[in-house]
Amino acid sequence: MHRIAVSFVGVSVLLLALPASAQDYPKAEIFGGISYANVDDPIDIEREAFLGFQTSVAGNFNKSFGIVGDFGGHYRSPDVGSKAYEFMVGPRFTSRGDTATGFVHAMFGGVDFRGNRFSDTGFAMAFGGGVDVNVRKRFAIRVIQFDYVPTHLFDTWEHNIRLGIGVVFKLGGGS
Repeated sequence: MHRIAVSFVGVSVLLLALPASAQDYPKAEIFGGISYANVDDPIDIEREAFLGFQTSVAGNFNKSFGIVGDFGGHYRSPDVGSKAYEFMVGPRFTSRGDTATGFVHAMFGGVDFRGNRFSDTGFAMAFGGGVDVNVRKRFAIRVIQFDYVPTHLFDTWEHNIRLGIGVVFKLGGGS
């Protein structure tokens, strides 16, 4: 009987401690911002600059690990009329501090490219990370996100770079 009581108390303390430890990180983070992409153009055999937007939603399983889904759109000048949309998902590892949060991720998914004369949909990956500076408990500024984004379009691999900045909203738990 004594062993059962000790086990019950131990399990109860553990279960009560879990919500307290879960409060030191947000359950979800929503990012939205502007983005610059330096794209390896296989048609013109040169690099091109695209401007656009970047969004992501991350669900955090604990203080250091979560899953992130990313969607971005990048546009070439109106006279050229090219646009690309990336949609990817993957794991994210985070290091949280009082004033800043650093993260790295590896995402996999697809890219849809549309131009005046050509279009294709293919495979995309993103390997990178960034830094968020905490402004308030539920709000941060993403001062930089850098991604190496290889894509497979038009039967060839492109090696692209993407930079983003913006705002982060933190939901649930603590920060």
